[in-house]
Amino acid sequence: MARHAKMSDRSVAIRTYLSAGMTAGVAGAALVGVGTLMLIDDGAPAPSQLEVQLVSNEEEIPWLSLNGGSDKHKNSRSDAAVGTFALAPSSANPAFRPIIGPGGWLIGDGLDAADDCEGDACNGGNGGLLWGNGGAGANGGNGGDAGFWFGDGGAGGAGVDAEYDSTGKLVSAAGRGGNGGGASLFGRGGDGGEGGWNENTSNFTGNNAAQNNATGGRGGAGGSGTFGSGGTGGLGGFASSVNGNATGGAGGAGGGSGYGTGGTGGEGGEAEAEAAGKAATGGAGGAGGTGFLGGGGEGGQGGRAEGYEDANATGGVGGAGGDTFSGGSGAGGDGGEALTLDGTATGGAGGNGGEVGTVGNGGSGGRGGDAFGGVPDEEGGPVGSGNAKGGKGGTGGDGGGLLGNGGRGGDGGDADIETGGTGTPTAGSGGTGGAKGAIGSDGDDGDPGSASDGSASDSSDSSD
Repeated sequence: MARHAKMSDRSVAIRTYLSAGMTAGVAGAALVGVGTLMLIDDGAPAPSQLEVQLVSNEEEIPWLSLNGGSDKHKNSRSDAAVGTFALAPSSANPAFRPIIGPGGWLIGDGLDAADDCEGDACNGGNGGLLWGNGGAGANGGNGGDAGFWFGDGGAGGAGVDAEYDSTGKLVSAAGRGGNGGGASLFGRGGDGGEGGWNENTSNFTGNNAAQNNATGGRGGAGGSGTFGSGGTGGLGGFASSVNGNATGGAGGAGGGSGYGTGGTGGEGGEAEAEAAGKAATGGAGGAGGTGFLGGGGEGGQGGRAEGYEDANATGGVGGAGGDTFSGGSGAGGDGGEALTLDGTATGGAGGNGGEVGTVGNGGSGGRGGDAFGGVPDEEGGPVGSGNAKGGKGGTGGDGGGLLGNGGRGGDGGDADIETGGTGTPTAGSGGTGGAKGAIGSDGDDGDPGSASDGSASDSSDSSD
């Protein structure tokens, strides 16, 4: 099996919106202005300032221009300061925002957080009050929320990677991915960010041996939707250890939705372990987002696990399907696959299907993960003696209490021994079907997986 290669890319015044002293006539004029703006060619460049000729006794309206007072009080220094501030805000949610355009408080997409941000500045900017997409977070920051009517939530930022000092001691753990931003009334929730990576090459001994372990960061949760779907949960962070155990980060939960479909849970992070007697465990898949009068989201797939040499490997458990009050619930995520050379590889269990409260069918259980024993560490390397055991299928979800069928159980995972290997394969068993509602049928049980013992043509079906 190939080694995992890491990818290189990985005004307060404005916020008051309309002051209490504003009359209904001014508010109506503002709405007319917005309607007029919608007719303007959006390819035309926006003016840098208001091109309005004032008479000697008039003033600019402060909340329209960010520069209160008449022209006779202006000077080039103040104009330059405002221009610089607008071009280079200290965060994606500055105190002073334009009305329309990037970062606009009324109409406009939220600003993305800067790559070198810290703390709250890592959260993406919110979309305009009426519409606009949320900005993307960075370094584990959350995505910005969308505007009220239209727009998608911003994506959560990827979590920061774990850091170690020159002695191999952990300085900072792998960070959690940021949550996706909430959607507008009709938009989609933002996706959660990927969890941070953790690659540990330390070699502590004795009572300090646990410092050799590595755990990836958890993926961020997907943002919620109303009529649109929830966002997808973030991928769990990758983890590897040369001399200890490695556990992939859990996938983030999918975002919920009121009248749409819940988001899919994030996949669990991959894991690699190399030392004899140690184990690699894939991250659990994230749960599917819940629904109300729509559908539940699918659970995320469990993470893949690789055990080099004598290390064991267990695939991540699939995420549970999302529940719903009425409608179809989500299917459980599949279990993660597992590979080993001379240890034992066990596929992850499939996630359970989602359940329904009133009317609707339960979700099907996820398929158990496949397992592979005797797999060479490198392409062309010697075949090993590792055992393989397929993962168990997930349980089907229950149908609606009033009306609905139970979900089908997930099939068991396959077990395969590399050709020429001497290990023992054990197929995974199928999951149990879900229960019916007052009216309906119980779900069928899943089928067992298959087992292959490493001979050129042997393959048979069996259960645990």
